[in-house]
Amino acid sequence: MNQQEPVCAALEAFGSCGLGSYETHIRCQPRSRVGHFDFELFLKNQKGRMSRVPIVTGIYSKGNPRQFISGWFDIHFLDCLDFGEGDTVCLSHEAGLAETLFALLGRVTPAGGMIMVSYVTDIVWGFESDLHAVTRRCLGLKRPDIPPSCTPLGWLLFVSGCRNIKGRAYAVQGSSRLAGEMAPDSTCEIRFTEVLRERVSGYMASEPCAEFADLERICRANGARILKHIEPTD
Repeated sequence: MNQQEPVCAALEAFGSCGLGSYETHIRCQPRSRVGHFDFELFLKNQKGRMSRVPIVTGIYSKGNPRQFISGWFDIHFLDCLDFGEGDTVCLSHEAGLAETLFALLGRVTPAGGMIMVSYVTDIVWGFESDLHAVTRRCLGLKRPDIPPSCTPLGWLLFVSGCRNIKGRAYAVQGSSRLAGEMAPDSTCEIRFTEVLRERVSGYMASEPCAEFADLERICRANGARILKHIEPTD
């Protein structure tokens, strides 16, 4: 059996799921570097039409256990799709669809792994996306000091299961990416979550900045959802 087959099988599993009224389909192929794969994830609508561009495209690596590197994704999330004949969808405008997609992505990301997602995809691919534009604006501000996890793309990384979310991907040259890290074990999960709670709580307790009210509204709503999810219940 080809050593790379189990990894491709994991990607294939990611590409055979229901997403609301859509169905995911994946194309992947090995890169020259062992254990690394290029992949494209498409959606098929109820009429049987495939999206003209992928909803997610990027690289998957199974990591290197000998160097204690877990598997990771480096992706573009296109968000807005065209199926032809005027049939379009924007996942972030459909209740729960973008969250469901990232939850699926999290399921195939191993413990200790990472998901790096570009916030300039709309610029690179030439389409309009509030999801990316708002994230980009937030990360460019010094005040208010918005946590990366509270940005639109940061919220999706949180939904995927990442608890250590940073505004710049680790060691990625020319990075314009958010980086989300999965906890490698329960001890790190507690530590990551506590740091996240403190960071988000501090932001939520700060005085809103009227100059950026549009960004504050979005990010504070995300912050409230994050705290509701991670706060201990009696």
